[in-house]
Amino acid sequence: MAVQKYGLDLGTGTIKIYKEGQGMVLKEKNMIAIRRKTEMVAFGDEAYAMFERAPENIRVYGPVKNGVIAGLHDMKILLDLFLKKIKCTNGFIRSNEFYFAVPSDITEVEKRAFFDLAMGSEFKSKDLYIVEKPVATVLGEAIDVLHTPGIMVIDFGADTVEISVLALGGIVSSRLLKIGGNAMNEAICEAVKQKYNLLIGMKTAESLKLELGSALNTVQSFKNVLGRDLISGLPAEVKIESQVVCRPIQELLVQVVRTARNMFEHTPPEVLRSILNLGILVTGEGSRLTNLEMYLERALTVPVIMSDVPDQSVIHGLGVIMADEKLHKLAFSVKEAIFS
Repeated sequence: MAVQKYGLDLGTGTIKIYKEGQGMVLKEKNMIAIRRKTEMVAFGDEAYAMFERAPENIRVYGPVKNGVIAGLHDMKILLDLFLKKIKCTNGFIRSNEFYFAVPSDITEVEKRAFFDLAMGSEFKSKDLYIVEKPVATVLGEAIDVLHTPGIMVIDFGADTVEISVLALGGIVSSRLLKIGGNAMNEAICEAVKQKYNLLIGMKTAESLKLELGSALNTVQSFKNVLGRDLISGLPAEVKIESQVVCRPIQELLVQVVRTARNMFEHTPPEVLRSILNLGILVTGEGSRLTNLEMYLERALTVPVIMSDVPDQSVIHGLGVIMADEKLHKLAFSVKEAIFS
């Protein structure tokens, strides 16, 4: 029986699917638009286009929160739609194997949700595996995770920042902070409201973060944005100063640095020595922030390696595991974990 293998990274912001032999075949926003709680209106990128613009009777949201499945029913709908889109098949001749990337620092109940998700799909799986995201990240950056004596990974996601220490194929320690890109956008919205009495949306905050945001105060710049004046209630255009955008971002980055330092204090000396030699691998879509590399190197006094394709590290790592029999031990069978 032919087996088709799929790697799935169900992120808060985006969903990515890797098909063995073809590479990454899908990357779309992990969002769904529901009318009156039952009728699906749009999904993926089309749903994201409706975000902050839909009428009150349509709810646009992402069923994954803080790296775990929060809306199981809607995530099942989304998964099936995305699998149909890439022409995943079912039948006696061909079966499917699914590899899910999950945060390391989550509970067994939260991991169980991935099993329920796959079992509830119309695309039945022959086998279901979970791979811890930090492991997949390192493999996706072409680093020999099985023989690396120690490395730290900082993954900046949409809802979370995951900081992990790995050694010899295993995870020594991991922390999941709920201060990802969305938290930065919310903080920017609040800062603009306080400074300019202007109400802006999350998409506008995202654009401000990308254009004006920086981990360091280097160059002062400005951007004109449209919003609603909180005093008059009318549409208004305001010139936003970069300092207003950078300050809340830097306040959140302080928490990342504090957590990384605390993890250093509890890391075995030999592993720590390897981290000092190899550096800290920084990845995730949120790592595109201006001057982040310089900020982390100054704050942690450790070399920093920035991923060239930070949004694809995890999904490519799943592809490496699926292709190499020697690495299959890094993937855990969900059925065995739950029912053994």
